[in-house]
Amino acid sequence: MKKRKREKMNFSLDTFIGANTVLEGSIHTDCSVSVEGRVRGTIEAEGEVMVGSEGEVAADIYADSVVVGGQIIGNINARNRCEITATGRVTGDVKATRISVAEGGKVDGLFRMIDEGTGGDGGVPKPLSLVNKKLPDPDAGVM
Repeated sequence: MKKRKREKMNFSLDTFIGANTVLEGSIHTDCSVSVEGRVRGTIEAEGEVMVGSEGEVAADIYADSVVVGGQIIGNINARNRCEITATGRVTGDVKATRISVAEGGKVDGLFRMIDEGTGGDGGVPKPLSLVNKKLPDPDAGVM
């Protein structure tokens, strides 16, 4: 049997939400996120967001690219690509430079193809936390 050569991944995974984990709140990272459990809130990643086949996300996602194998309720804003696999389900709008939906994948929302030549960010607005790159100091007290 011939072995397939695996494609080298060009991202750094620093956040993994396991199958038995529930996270409520916002995720902000310069790397990538993999969700096998449940997330409710907002996900902002400079890298890739991957939602596994058992993953459930109720959040708006802002990322370089998004791969959906589980369920997302919320809008996807990808600077590059969004891939919805055969087991992927999205309830919300999808904005990306490239969008692919495998046979069996489902989307209940609108697609918006973003032009690559729109300022280097794919025309997708970033949330303020990534634009400013400065998160509030949790020890600073109430504002």
